[in-house]
Amino acid sequence: MEASNEVYEINDPVTKNVGGRPLSQIWNHFIKGNVVAPGKFEAECKYCKSKWKRGELPVMEEHLASHCKDVPATIIREYMGKVEARENTSNKRRKQEHVERNQTNITDFHDSTELPEGRIDRINCALVKFFVCCGISFRVVEHPFFINFLKELNGGYNPPTREYLSTRLLEKELCKVNRNVNDDIKNQSNLTLGK
Repeated sequence: MEASNEVYEINDPVTKNVGGRPLSQIWNHFIKGNVVAPGKFEAECKYCKSKWKRGELPVMEEHLASHCKDVPATIIREYMGKVEARENTSNKRRKQEHVERNQTNITDFHDSTELPEGRIDRINCALVKFFVCCGISFRVVEHPFFINFLKELNGGYNPPTREYLSTRLLEKELCKVNRNVNDDIKNQSNLTLGK
């Protein structure tokens, strides 16, 4: 009887991943399902019961930060910060991967003066807002004529991929908007909200 209890403690979904490093604390907010790959599990949100066939850390963080309607506000704020921090640290690596994948094309014939990282972040944020607010497909960002247009404006800017634009950057902007709305509501006085 005790042997089975020891096995249960080793396989505890929050504290230890068998044969590997401890699982992320995000599993405190999700129910770990069947194993789908080494160290990867099905996931179900404990608050709204949304399910994923494969629980990926960024997707689960974004769910808690922006999409779960039943999650407590303190957890929303915590994961909004994590999503923003992750995007700020990983942007440089993604930019390098994007540049390495590209072959010589029309964009290589323009001035390619390096832009500061902060400037690239501001351009990317403006780009995602433009695409969302104008209802333009994210695939346009990879069209050669659109890239040529951007290079004419500033030769040192390399636009992100449509996948990066439509997932990570969009989630980052959504977190910013939600945080600003929450801050505005907190700063209001005599505010009445109704259904």
